[in-house]
Amino acid sequence: MKCFALACAVLAALAVTGAASPARQAHSATTFTVYLGEFAQPPASLRKVPGTINQFLPGKVTIAAGDSVTFSSASFHSVTYNPKPIPLLMPDPAKGTYAGLSDAAGTPFYFNGRPKLIYNPQAFGPFGPKTISPGTPVSSGAMGPQGPKDPPQTATYAFPKAGVYTLFCTLHPGMKGTVVVKPAGSALPKTPDQVKAQALAAQTAAYPKAIALNKTKVAAPNTVAMGVGGGVAMLAYYPKVLKVKAGTTVTFVNKSSSEVHNIVLGPKKYIEDFQKKTDLFPTGPSSPNQVSPVLPFATDPAPYKYDGTTTHGNGFFVTPLTSGAPIGLPHASRVTFSAPGTYKYFCWIHGPDMGGTVVVTQ
Repeated sequence: MKCFALACAVLAALAVTGAASPARQAHSATTFTVYLGEFAQPPASLRKVPGTINQFLPGKVTIAAGDSVTFSSASFHSVTYNPKPIPLLMPDPAKGTYAGLSDAAGTPFYFNGRPKLIYNPQAFGPFGPKTISPGTPVSSGAMGPQGPKDPPQTATYAFPKAGVYTLFCTLHPGMKGTVVVKPAGSALPKTPDQVKAQALAAQTAAYPKAIALNKTKVAAPNTVAMGVGGGVAMLAYYPKVLKVKAGTTVTFVNKSSSEVHNIVLGPKKYIEDFQKKTDLFPTGPSSPNQVSPVLPFATDPAPYKYDGTTTHGNGFFVTPLTSGAPIGLPHASRVTFSAPGTYKYFCWIHGPDMGGTVVVTQ
């Protein structure tokens, strides 16, 4: 599993602490903690399992009006309160088009002239006040450590009014949490320490789910699952190696309801340069913002065919983003492999760590 944490001893210690601390009958304003995804290391035996948790931990917390909740992200999530989901991508407000892009053979890509997309600022950037109240949209924006040794990023929001608030992560479809706000001064079912113990217990409960998901066998012939799972999601392809005859059409289907995936083939250096040139993720309000054209449009129009190193002069090939959830992206891509060879691919979004291989024989 990726980025988990406290050992069973810590879980036991928190459970004991919680058991010794009765729920409060009355209290002053208090801050609770909710974790966005995994927040502690798993047992050593699970650290190579390619899983991630796309859940609020715990999924429901009860507080009193005037209390606050600190949302902590040790991976890549947001906490958002909004009447409806926010799409990850959107049309360029300036109505620009993709232009001037040619492949390694010098041939212009087919998507030149197509409408440009940008990363939706509301999906990735913060907005709204530091309080969450009915009818007022709020988002932390994308949060996560800035480097491998950096601490989690946090966002703290006060809840001044009683009610039930459904929050979601803009980056992972279906990732939702609930904050129940009782009237000020109400007795609460759990203290902040007990809520932390509940979060750790929920994370620990994800481990066996990840182990089971990592044993996924795809029954359909000539099919690769691009990720599986939802609240517990595997960032891997199943099977990792697929062997087919030349001329076979392989279906790459997204089996994860909380992640987007695709496949990318070609020389690593060329792909890195193409990403830097075309995929301009904004780092500030005035910085460049552009979604690489291969993510919505692929490198080629459908039906997709791959001819090995002859494709685009160097083997560069990308399928469009897919989702296992109904968020406006395709659910699968079908690629016909016409030339024998061993072809390694990976996910544009999750990088080479999420990789697979198609072995094509004569």
